[in-house]
Amino acid sequence: MKKTSVVILIFLVFIAGYFYFNKPQRAQFMGVTGLTLVKISDEAGELRGDMIFHNPNKMRSQLGKIVFDVVLNGVTIGKINDNFTEAIKGEEDFHYSFQVRFPRAEVIKGDSAETTLPVTITGSAGSDVLFANYTFPINYSGTIKNLIR
Repeated sequence: MKKTSVVILIFLVFIAGYFYFNKPQRAQFMGVTGLTLVKISDEAGELRGDMIFHNPNKMRSQLGKIVFDVVLNGVTIGKINDNFTEAIKGEEDFHYSFQVRFPRAEVIKGDSAETTLPVTITGSAGSDVLFANYTFPINYSGTIKNLIR
């Protein structure tokens, strides 16, 4: 019994020391790719894309909550609040696909059917796992070709 307790104690000290000196870093928001505008009907359009998150650690990192607003041409077209559990492998990327439908008349006005439209995505992401509860910002600004004039 004493040998087992000593072995468990040494193991716990080793694990605690590893995490103390080698603290895991938070996952990171890297950007947005594959932004596409799709015409759903004469009244509706849809913005699709992928958010890229990177795990800089050698071990897995949890990602599980994403909250963000999508603004297209100065109009908020969607608010996404998603809770899930995803373990991102060490030193790898995770792609979070999203799609937001919007009324075309509110976003793409008849006299302002520009060839490119500004897109802004702001919010936060993180994990609420025990001992790994963190959040980090999501900030993206760019443009997208308006193919659904």
